[in-house]
Amino acid sequence: MGLDSNAVQFLIAARKQGVRFNRTIMLGRQHFAVPPGLVCDFMAKQGFSTSGMEAAIKGNIFSEPFFQALGATQVDSIDNAEFEGANYIHDLNQPIPESWKEQFDVVYDGGTLEHVFNFPTALRGAMEMLKKDGRLFIHTQVNNTAGHGFYQFSPELFFGALNPENGFETERVVLHRTGPYGRWYEVADSTKIRERVELISFTPISALVQARRVEVVPIFEKWPQQAIYEDLWETKGEKKKHFFEAAFPRLARLLSPFRTAVKFYSRQSLTNRRYFTPVKKGAPKL
Repeated sequence: MGLDSNAVQFLIAARKQGVRFNRTIMLGRQHFAVPPGLVCDFMAKQGFSTSGMEAAIKGNIFSEPFFQALGATQVDSIDNAEFEGANYIHDLNQPIPESWKEQFDVVYDGGTLEHVFNFPTALRGAMEMLKKDGRLFIHTQVNNTAGHGFYQFSPELFFGALNPENGFETERVVLHRTGPYGRWYEVADSTKIRERVELISFTPISALVQARRVEVVPIFEKWPQQAIYEDLWETKGEKKKHFFEAAFPRLARLLSPFRTAVKFYSRQSLTNRRYFTPVKKGAPKL
């Protein structure tokens, strides 16, 4: 668990857009793996002062100094054990105490939730800890990391869970190849376009998620459902056949492998501009 260069740039971009980090809590005491000079470069590019930052970050394996550089006046961390110095000890498989609710401006998860078996309870706890207008940030695995944690997550999970019914607005979801290299891609909201936003990749892919708590309401009184199934239930499963399939059924079956390959390269890869829009790494969302 820790902040890499992608997470650092994502958080700096959020600060540039006006996100307040006053009271921040980390799910797991997050390690910090970005050279201090590089952090200063990222901050300077967004117009922030870097006075004293390099000295504060240098030699510190944890992320508190970085969050303080973003404006945090208090940085806490929550973990299931004390060995890394977290000051909130709690098993995220269990509901959080009432006294923790609506206490934080930012909740940051840099790779903890994927390791918690009771994920809906853990996510609800993270959401409940936020004040109104607070932000939830999640940096997690999407593809090709089976065995790293209990789960890999679809972007639709976040669009579906961090939605107005639960008092949230998903402000952005960015995919990137795991590691310091590669582009960022803004992901289309499948709950709006009413399609599966699928991705097959040959390298590990991670997601950066930013969501705002717009209203304090009970969370998960209604469980999220995938948009495509909500539409199928509404239409009672009726689905029109493509003209080609209806007119030439035998030929359609013969060409099925070719069509599958075309579908992969045109729809289920990062080249699909309907689903994945390249954006400048580190840039705030327009």
